[in-house]
Amino acid sequence: MINVHIADDHAMVVELLIPVINNSGIAQVTGSSLQLSACRKALATNCPDVLLLDINMTDGDGIVFCAEIHKRYPPLKIIALTGHNEYSNVILMLRNGASGYIVKSEAVSEVMEAINAVMCGEIYISQQMEQVIKKTTRMAIHLTPREKEVLLFVSKGMSNPEIAKQMEIEVSTVLSFRKKLNLKLKASNPVELITNARKEGLIK
Repeated sequence: MINVHIADDHAMVVELLIPVINNSGIAQVTGSSLQLSACRKALATNCPDVLLLDINMTDGDGIVFCAEIHKRYPPLKIIALTGHNEYSNVILMLRNGASGYIVKSEAVSEVMEAINAVMCGEIYISQQMEQVIKKTTRMAIHLTPREKEVLLFVSKGMSNPEIAKQMEIEVSTVLSFRKKLNLKLKASNPVELITNARKEGLIK
């Protein structure tokens, strides 16, 4: 059973999500917080598998909090659950360690799809946000050092297991990096990824 903690300053959202998750048969809500301070204490006591995190909380910035929690609990999967559908917020959350991004105006079923996806090592972007990303005008692309390293290995034709061995990380982590690269470079396959990366001057 997947353990989930909900951090959202809207009690109604929390009350709506609890039965949906608990009745799914694959996950259960083990805690909820209306403030980031309360969430921080709860995670220190009982860290779940997945954290559903609102990025705009009354006592702080969820994006900054995401980075803090990801650094403190690397195995924890963080999914942004927000009313904001800006492209920049998606990128910031992914850079800060989030594994998913859902807009609250979408179907509740997206939550379970996201939980399933991130627990399988995938990056989950909800349907509405995928459309926003596709329509977004070209922006300067920033890659982390590790993302650049993965991109370089992909350009050399290395397989995921080979990249994992070279970087001394899990294959699932390599897959996560590749999902992020595909999102940032708007690619759907390795050939498109490398082509777009060359156009952006990220690789030779």
